[in-house]
Amino acid sequence: MRPFLVVGLCCVLGLWSEPARARDFAKEIEAFYLQGKIDSALASAQGFVASYPDSPDAQGFLGTLYAETGRIGDAVAAFRRVIVLRPTLLAGYRDLATLYAQLRRPQEAIKVLNEGLGRMPESPALLMDRGLMYGNMGQPGPALADFEAVARLRPQEAAAYQSIAMLYVGLEEHDKALQALDRGLKMVPGNVMLMVNRGGVFHAMGKTEVAFQAYREAIAASPEDPQAHRTMGFMAAEVGSLRVAQAAWQKTLGLSPEDLEVRSALGELYLRQGKLDLAKQTYQRVVEMAPEAALPRYMLGRIYRELGDVAGAKAELETCLRLEPGWVDAYKSLAMILVEQQALDSAIVIYRKAVAIDSTDAGLHNNIGFAYSLKGELGKARAAYEKAVALSPDAAVLRDAQNNLEIIESIQSGKLRARHILLKTRAEAEEVLKKLEAGGDFVELAQKHSQDPSAAEGGNIGFFSSGDLHPAFEGAVQKLKVGETSGIVQSPLGYHIILRMN
Repeated sequence: MRPFLVVGLCCVLGLWSEPARARDFAKEIEAFYLQGKIDSALASAQGFVASYPDSPDAQGFLGTLYAETGRIGDAVAAFRRVIVLRPTLLAGYRDLATLYAQLRRPQEAIKVLNEGLGRMPESPALLMDRGLMYGNMGQPGPALADFEAVARLRPQEAAAYQSIAMLYVGLEEHDKALQALDRGLKMVPGNVMLMVNRGGVFHAMGKTEVAFQAYREAIAASPEDPQAHRTMGFMAAEVGSLRVAQAAWQKTLGLSPEDLEVRSALGELYLRQGKLDLAKQTYQRVVEMAPEAALPRYMLGRIYRELGDVAGAKAELETCLRLEPGWVDAYKSLAMILVEQQALDSAIVIYRKAVAIDSTDAGLHNNIGFAYSLKGELGKARAAYEKAVALSPDAAVLRDAQNNLEIIESIQSGKLRARHILLKTRAEAEEVLKKLEAGGDFVELAQKHSQDPSAAEGGNIGFFSSGDLHPAFEGAVQKLKVGETSGIVQSPLGYHIILRMN
């Protein structure tokens, strides 16, 4: 709800013949709104207007609730009524301009603000709003003029200097941005917002150490203000100083426990550090604080999966998709869990739902191809991989899809695929074979012991057709089942241990 509706009631209660009743309407509307009972709040606002048709605040409540419920024409009419009733009340112009801005009708918003400035030409609030509007429209000249006017009219308005600085940052005129902030700090010494923004400008200039110093100065000036701590944390994370970021964010949450953005960022930092239990606890707290937010559910799903809690991961991802049905990455994560469980048909259904949302996602088609290849439906797998290759704008996805397509084509043409460990003597081969039989990992043993160039790839020699390799080697592969390991096979190159891959 617009702030003026909550805090601006007391100033006009004395104008009405029944102030107690008006106060009851305001409390009732706010209570309904905070409970999420928007229809009840709207009905109460309509009753407020019926009782006090000439009350600007009654009309303001009504306009806000009409906007909330999508009745834009009615909202505009209510805010217009506020302006007619009280032409010098800032809230009428500001709320109507805000509504137009939200509707992406900036020219109409500017027109409303100009109307207000026509009656109150030196209103810092209207000038700030118009400056911000011009800035969002990509018109820095008029925006700067408005912000400079605010700084002249109200020299201690820190937001004016900050806005001037941010415009100059957007224009990559960093020295002018710093000058604006320094001007502000002369007028408002020790202002944390301005000090923090100095750090931000230095960071934009690539002067990391100077930026850190600026943040430390802001913290020293106001150690109990969470703003400097949180901003330093975000910069530290961006430049890879994870310990500094962690300490800064932990301090921020000590001062401002409800800061969900910082709490989520801290959870992601723990995840990057491999501290899965801390990440889980952090995101669980975010979910408690914002149960209808999809992102923390998605992150919890990822964490549960890494911790091996498949049921927990599926539950969080399914909740995430209920809250955000169009989230393709959540579909991918859920489908991958199903693939790992060998629930391939269910995984393909999930992938198909995601494709219905974004048919151009090459990664989705690549994943569908993988699921079909595991089912042995090579024709469908090949079609999916071909689509991934055709759509992929990403080099990594393209390379993976092309490799998968080559595998399918090789399998369909009858080629075989294998890994091997090549040793020079039978004794060496027997030692490695004992390690395999004791549960050793074939890829790791190949990397460590094989004397073939394929050792770096875990012994993977790729696909081959009949006649490509020595008959003894090919014959041994043909006798193996997929995933089965041979005994010791001798060829002119030495002694092989072979794993059939397809």
